[in-house]
This record gives sequence, structure tokens and C-alpha cells, in this order.
Amino acid sequence: MADSIGISAQGTIIRRNGTAIAELKDITPPSLTRNPLETTMHNSSDDSYVVGIRRRGELQFTINFLPQDETTHAAASGLIKAWADGSKDLYEIDFTDGGAWFFSGFVTQISPSAPVDGVLEAQISIRPTNGMILT
Repeated sequence: MADSIGISAQGTIIRRNGTAIAELKDITPPSLTRNPLETTMHNSSDDSYVVGIRRRGELQFTINFLPQDETTHAAASGLIKAWADGSKDLYEIDFTDGGAWFFSGFVTQISPSAPVDGVLEAQISIRPTNGMILT
């Protein structure tokens, strides 16, 4: 049996407009899907399909949230400002093997969490729009 060639995800980076987002924790890149569209005819013995348009889920990630002290998070320049303005920004996910995904998108969710015995965090969601480049 051959050894796996799997790689560690530690070190994956997300950039917004070329600047790495600070304090990244868990990352879930956008899912890539296509809806099957049935084309079966009455005189067919088997079902048949074509695929629909390419669809992407949201980019979701967790950060150690620093709403005032970190420029990539802050209301003046970071993710909070992007959400408030509804700005369409360029996002880049740099994987540890050199692969990268590029797309434009909007911040759709910032969900802070402040547990009694824990770290101030936020769950962030980015909705991709238009094309996506996968390298």
C-alpha cells in the first residue's frame, strides 16, 4: 500500500485585496458544485443528465477577533468596514502546496463570540460572486 501524499493545512492564508487576514484559525473554502439537470425523454430506458452552472458556497473562517487593534478586522479598514460598505473585494486563498483560489466576494456575516472562559473570536462568511480562478 502506498503512503499518502496528503499535506498539512497549517499555514493556509486568506488575503483580502492582497493583504493577509490576521489571526486566522479554521478555514472552510467555498464548496464547488453543479446541479444535475435531468434530460430524460419519454422514450428513454435510462435517465440522462447535463450539468448546470458552476456554483460556489461561501468561504467561512474563524479569527481571533481584534475589532479595534487589527487593521484587517477593524471598522476603519478591515472586514467590518467591508461588511458595512457592502464592498466587493478580491479574496485569495493560498494553500500550503502552492495552489491558490482567487475570487471576488462580499462579507455576508461577522459573528463574534465572547465566552466567559475563552478567546474573543468571530466567524466570518464571504459570498463569492462572478468567476473564480483555481491554480
